[in-house]
Amino acid sequence: MAGQFGYVLHPVLEFAPDLAPFYAQQEIVDLLAEILQDEVRLAHSGAILCNETRRFCDWHCHLNGNQFNQWYPKPENHQGVDRLLCNVYLHGSNSATGELLVYPRKVTDPWEMPFDDPLIEWQGQKIITCPPGSAVIFDTALFHAARRPTETGHRYIWGGHYQGKSNLTNHREDNWFQSPFIEQYRKNNPLFASLTDVRIPSFS
Repeated sequence: MAGQFGYVLHPVLEFAPDLAPFYAQQEIVDLLAEILQDEVRLAHSGAILCNETRRFCDWHCHLNGNQFNQWYPKPENHQGVDRLLCNVYLHGSNSATGELLVYPRKVTDPWEMPFDDPLIEWQGQKIITCPPGSAVIFDTALFHAARRPTETGHRYIWGGHYQGKSNLTNHREDNWFQSPFIEQYRKNNPLFASLTDVRIPSFS
């Protein structure tokens, strides 16, 4: 549970299918739809489990590209939000768990990394604190990092990446796990079914 992130589960629905109905939270889905100006689809499910041995989590973003923290150039005149990340911080974001750090910028700003060193705190960063159980939503183009935890114990985060249903661009981090359990949740939960009725072929 050490290293940059800790123990990573992608797709988390493969390992914890009971999380499926928790993705179908109407208030959150409505907010995602408002930002994306579109109906919403779940493109990626994931989770992180770490403890006090995790080091500083490097600055990174989740823009599309052929490898981690490498992305395609920003399209000319691009001024919108293509993809959102929503993570649930079960233990909150605080000094004990290692605060979430973000580097604010406008959607019209360039995508280039503002500083060369991703292993240190950046001038102009903002510290995000939130109570346990909070959902944090941001553009996948946002650079973010996390401080090292200061107290012993587990830190668990789960969440997803979301795109509009009319945005059929595949992404390197897209994932999906099919199982009888997931299909049963889709039958029983119309909102979860709606979130997962558009599936894009794996990135290649």
